Amino acid sequence: MKMRKNSGFTIVELLMVIGIIAILMGIVTTAISSSIKQARARKADTCCTLLEQALATYYAQKGQWPGTVGNQIKNGALGSRANKLGDNYKNDPSRYELNSSENNSMIKDLITETKKGNPMMDISGLFVSRGQGNPGSRDAGLDFMDAIHGTRASVKKMQVVDMNFGYPETDHGYFRRFWIIYQHNTDQMKVLKQDPGRMMQQ
Repeated sequence: MKMRKNSGFTIVELLMVIGIIAILMGIVTTAISSSIKQARARKADTCCTLLEQALATYYAQKGQWPGTVGNQIKNGALGSRANKLGDNYKNDPSRYELNSSENNSMIKDLITETKKGNPMMDISGLFVSRGQGNPGSRDAGLDFMDAIHGTRASVKKMQVVDMNFGYPETDHGYFRRFWIIYQHNTDQMKVLKQDPGRMMQQ
């Protein structure tokens, strides 16, 4: 009497299938992760560009820069100080790095104008955090509209007065504040991304 041949997988075949699936999953996961990071990097660049354009629009309409630093510049009260953002800016007294408070003051003025019906920028594209987003920190961030209305993951709504403004880091959910540089000799504002210890763009 002949024995029926077992048509199922052997242990070796099963392990091979599992191994192939694991390899494919790794490739897909890596590709998705890379795409997400590239998308966040593009959004960060776009945020910097939009903010820089909004600042220029405000200046064109009002004749001065927004925020507390705008009054200081207009009144000549802004003392020059050497910037320490990297070799390209080190010991250059013509460039002034705005601090977190000055950054927020400027952007809040842009938001105020937008709420008045004078749109300066797309506030829904802003990224905000309760933390300041300094290099080395791991502050969580949210889209501006999500922060205003709350989400399932972050039900506690944020008030504009409590917000720090910036862009999403490539690592999920992390936040970095903009670097805003004022150029004394040309009376210009430049908006840059952060990178601990060096400039990411010039």
